Amino acid sequence: MRRLFALICFLSGACAVLHAQDQLEVKFRSRALLDVAVSGYGKEDVQGYYRLEDFRVGFKAVYGDFEMKTDIGLGGGKLAIKDMLLNYHFAHGVLALGNGYEPFSMDMLISTADMRFHQSAASVLAFTDSRKLGATYHFYNDNWYLAAGIYTHNDINKIGEGQKNAFVSTSRAVWRKQKADHRLIHLGGAFSFRSKEAHASEPPSGSRSSAGITSMFPASLLEAEVSDMGTEVKGLAELLCTAPRFMLQAEYFFDRMNRTGGRQAYRSHGGYVQGGFLLKGKGFAYDSMYGIPGRPLTPRAIELVARFNYTDMNDWRSGITGGEEKDLSVGVNFYLNNYFGVKVNGSYVWVGRHCNAFYQKNFFLAQARLQYIF
Repeated sequence: MRRLFALICFLSGACAVLHAQDQLEVKFRSRALLDVAVSGYGKEDVQGYYRLEDFRVGFKAVYGDFEMKTDIGLGGGKLAIKDMLLNYHFAHGVLALGNGYEPFSMDMLISTADMRFHQSAASVLAFTDSRKLGATYHFYNDNWYLAAGIYTHNDINKIGEGQKNAFVSTSRAVWRKQKADHRLIHLGGAFSFRSKEAHASEPPSGSRSSAGITSMFPASLLEAEVSDMGTEVKGLAELLCTAPRFMLQAEYFFDRMNRTGGRQAYRSHGGYVQGGFLLKGKGFAYDSMYGIPGRPLTPRAIELVARFNYTDMNDWRSGITGGEEKDLSVGVNFYLNNYFGVKVNGSYVWVGRHCNAFYQKNFFLAQARLQYIF
């Protein structure tokens, strides 16, 4: 009920701005992702898993320089507000207010339906957070993308009882050079600072985790329990290159969780590199306004993809061991048109020291996804 009330308040405020109905453009949208996975890990026989990974409905409304986006997720039998943003567009900038992702990790910012694989790399999941309620200013021109924002340490679904009273400041900078024939080079980085949680009855504690290559297994692959949490500083470096039939994308993350009471800070790091090659189709979409790669430009396309990821959440100096892993994934994505697609891939995971107890040995997992987006 609290979520619905927040949504109603947001829509009411937006409607006060978008009062001229004859000039208001509204587009409704929807997305569904149906996943299937097959693995023999943890079973005597090969075991299949399936679920509706994501189903959401929403709309985008535009009136002059104002834009409003809202998505409601219905996956997993739960109602959750996803993106809920009121944007104001300038000549070379956008001011975004509401619930959305901070500008940290381009892979986390990509639409789920446009990602190369079923989910972001294990390192991305380990060092990024869910959506946050706050404000972001995005600046862009032909060669630069710059963004900065301030946020609560909660998304709108967690405001109220149990919320974390901390603030986050995140900035991102990208230099890019775009050429004719779908050629692009993009270099950048991001930095984020989180304040210490205020008004906590006892020293805050929490965990940092990553599901790895799939969230269908019963436990996260990596998980670090951190006590006496203080401030947090994290950053990343990013690279994106595209050509008519080829794309390369990579990110490296580092994180430092300071701790109170004289305890040693917890440090972790990781990264990935992935590429795509078009057997059919030409060019890759790129959102210059937000510095985000996308799906192939051709409505009907076939893309070969590969990704290598490394994540290390073991820090012997602090005595915190969250696990270490490497994984290699290869796959093929079939884009039937602008709305429907099929993705098939396989991943091999090398399980390192101190991963979750469920993961005792290396394993292989095959996955498939049927998706639509309107």
